Amino acid sequence: MTTRDVRSIGEMLFDVDYLARQLLIDVDGDDAGTLLRSWPTMVAAAEDLWASLPGRRPGVDERDRPMTSLAAQAATIEASLTGRTAWPGQGPTNPRLDQMTQTLVNAAALVRLYGAEIPLEQSDAHRDLEAARTRIMHGLYLTAHAVNVALHDNGRDRVNDARESGRRARLAQHHSPYAVAPIGAWLDRMTACENTAHSYLSDQFTQALAGEAVRPVEDPSRLFQALANWDIQAHRALVRQLEPSNILLITRTQSLIAGASMVLVDAAATAGILEPSDRLVPAIANAGYSWSNLASRWGDLAPPGARIQEPLARAAAEVRAAYRQITHDTTTLASPEVIAERPGLPQAVTATLRAVEASSELAVVVAERADNPNLIGPARALSRRAHNDVESGLATPPAEGDVVWVSPADILAKRLVLLPPPVSETLRAASDAAIDATNSASAAATLHQRHHKPARTDAVPGSRSRAAPEGRRPPIPTPAAARR
Repeated sequence: MTTRDVRSIGEMLFDVDYLARQLLIDVDGDDAGTLLRSWPTMVAAAEDLWASLPGRRPGVDERDRPMTSLAAQAATIEASLTGRTAWPGQGPTNPRLDQMTQTLVNAAALVRLYGAEIPLEQSDAHRDLEAARTRIMHGLYLTAHAVNVALHDNGRDRVNDARESGRRARLAQHHSPYAVAPIGAWLDRMTACENTAHSYLSDQFTQALAGEAVRPVEDPSRLFQALANWDIQAHRALVRQLEPSNILLITRTQSLIAGASMVLVDAAATAGILEPSDRLVPAIANAGYSWSNLASRWGDLAPPGARIQEPLARAAAEVRAAYRQITHDTTTLASPEVIAERPGLPQAVTATLRAVEASSELAVVVAERADNPNLIGPARALSRRAHNDVESGLATPPAEGDVVWVSPADILAKRLVLLPPPVSETLRAASDAAIDATNSASAAATLHQRHHKPARTDAVPGSRSRAAPEGRRPPIPTPAAARR
């Protein structure tokens, strides 16, 4: 199984956008320091990629001004952070921003290697290049906003800690009441970065991405290979790398696989290569929900700055790219009718149903990790989760009434603590629910694989797949790399 990144430049830029959106969904105040330290490096990588794109006009180009300005702002932030002893000081960077940065670096290397082959005399090439610039800037815009959200949450945590300890909190008069020192100055500077990125995107984001080139499905076995590699890397990570950050990525990717599988099953039924079912899609949907719920709980255990195993992150990125190549049209999800016409659909349906079938075993392995009595996580996140689970009735309430599950001193010092009893209870319950849901989805997927009708080998390319006559149905070839 190759470890080489086979994604196109467009797929890499889309993945940066995806990771930025994921970051924005679950960022919190404890991430603020790591995000701030990683921001200048990410902007520098984006500027390098921007400069490497072909077709730049000589002299000063108005299209480049926002990126030039953003790079200058990020450089001053980096200079201010260098040698700084006050918050955020020296410390770890953010692994997700580091992953986005490395993706931008890899994309720039590809541009330098193959950029000379781009036919700049064609209008399609110019539209695709403009879409690439827009993707780069949109990823920076989302990331800058995520840093701002983390800074705001960090200020709110500082104010709440001060109030709980009886100290006076001096509230700020701009941005929000939580822009307290030393957060306020960094909010000003990151807001300037966010506004600069927004100035480029204003009123042209959708139009620019409409010209993005779509990579055709040239290798029908791509999803097979991606899912096989993902299965291998997920099991290796669960054996060797038991950090919650790796388990978080595994559960999130399994949720994504379930969601994409529902789309492919719907398209396969439309194409007539899979019999419609009232059981399969609801079972997969329930499994996806269980994986997502489990991911949110493992996310509480991942401390800021936690590293993700690189082969696992690369395998997850390839799974996202392989699915998107079949399920999407540029920025939007393709209709079942459009997906039904794509030549790689029969192989993709077989691959995704096998992944759903195998997910039940992976759920058992993840559940075993939840039984570890030595699991630890950030004090503040675990305190919130414990109180929320008890109040919502998900965890057994204590007999003695209201309980402080995590020491305020541990929260203030941002320590890693053992899981409070309510968190352990609900994590195990969520793991058991994932096992039950994936077992049901696995049984349904196994049943429907027998009714999968592969496309005829003599079908006209681009036409709707037709089932082979009963009794002489040809087997779908399985890539050697996908066999275990």
